[in-house]
Amino acid sequence: MAGLLYAFLYRARAQAGRLPASAVFRPGGILRQSERRAALDALGERLLDANRTIGQPNKITTIFGRKVTKRYGGKLQTVIEDLDLPNPVIRSHYGNGFIKQYVRDHLNLRTEPATNDVTDYGVKKAVENLPQLREKMASIVDRYHNVQQDILETFVDRGQLRRLAEPTVLPSGKRVPGLKLDHPRQLALMHALVRFAHIAAASTFTTHQIYPYALEALGTSADKYSLASLRYDLSKLRAKGLAHKVAKTRRHRLTTEGYSVCLVFLKLFERIYAPLTAGLLQPVKGDSKLQQQKRSQLDRLYQRVVDDLDQLLKAVGLKTAA
Repeated sequence: MAGLLYAFLYRARAQAGRLPASAVFRPGGILRQSERRAALDALGERLLDANRTIGQPNKITTIFGRKVTKRYGGKLQTVIEDLDLPNPVIRSHYGNGFIKQYVRDHLNLRTEPATNDVTDYGVKKAVENLPQLREKMASIVDRYHNVQQDILETFVDRGQLRRLAEPTVLPSGKRVPGLKLDHPRQLALMHALVRFAHIAAASTFTTHQIYPYALEALGTSADKYSLASLRYDLSKLRAKGLAHKVAKTRRHRLTTEGYSVCLVFLKLFERIYAPLTAGLLQPVKGDSKLQQQKRSQLDRLYQRVVDDLDQLLKAVGLKTAA
């Protein structure tokens, strides 16, 4: 009987256009299928972070379709539980029931309602009311997804940065080292590649043209960083498909993705990693005497990150060395 009811309800919901293409209705929940295990785990973590306030009374009212009044005496909270499982579970309670969401087997993002007292949802305790209960539960899942803060899969880590750092094996069998965020020669080359001067030449360049700018960015001389070394560093970008050689010429061109990756690497290192590392490992004592209003906005933001990290270390019981 349960199987027949499930099949009937699934067809009805599908015909009504209420099932997204990436979701499959199952007794007890909705599964969002994904073969990208690491990406789904990261997506689950982002959902936990973005939806910590989903247990607020106004949201619970929307999710469960029941008003929370002064007479309400049941459980009303949202908790994140570990339970010694591979992935944490976010659970929102109402009355004698709850709805929970978790990643199962690294393959499915499961949203699952449950209750110990169906009367909380206005359904009487009888087998003949099972179709009505199923519809109530399905509606709770739908409303939970609608209330949730959505996460763009585009910005979920799916291993792209890790693959950029890994060596590339060419069809010939040659191994080309990957790209590193803190490699001085690579960053100097990227500085030379993103110059606007290349636009006049149809966004192409030769290694001879960018060589002086790479030396300037690296702050070294030609005897310490040769043209051959620059060409070797450029080959790492070509191996990742971020640059290519123009056919029948000695000129090269950055791809659109290559230009963007170069800017990201440069900005991350010069504006995030390097300044914050300096502030954490070797702060200048005299800076603390400068009045807050005299500091630039960027410096105030840097200091806020450093202060928050100190608070975090204290909160988790770690102390920095004196």
